[in-house]
Amino acid sequence: MTVTELTTIPNPNYLFEFIHEQSFNTQTCVLTNISQGIPRYDEFVLIDGVDVNFIYDGFYIYNIYQQSSPGNLDPVNAQGLVETGRAHVIEADSPSFEYDSPIYFNIYE
Repeated sequence: MTVTELTTIPNPNYLFEFIHEQSFNTQTCVLTNISQGIPRYDEFVLIDGVDVNFIYDGFYIYNIYQQSSPGNLDPVNAQGLVETGRAHVIEADSPSFEYDSPIYFNIYE
């Protein structure tokens, strides 16, 4: 992501909006830019279940807005769109509780 290229306010907070492509379910959160001085891209950490709760797996359109407020979750009140794109949310595989047991065949005549 390269949000700082289009950021026009000092000390911005970034509002992330995720819109599911099929259900149009919308999730929003404010994330901190944790980049370490690399001018080409910006880095953010997003934890599902902590920052947002993705209800569905699949593809989301994301919009990132600049804003002064650290608590605003409404894109209408943000101070400008700085990036848009597409994200793919995949559910992590859970451990399998299936047992592999031998199959015995009985033949009756």
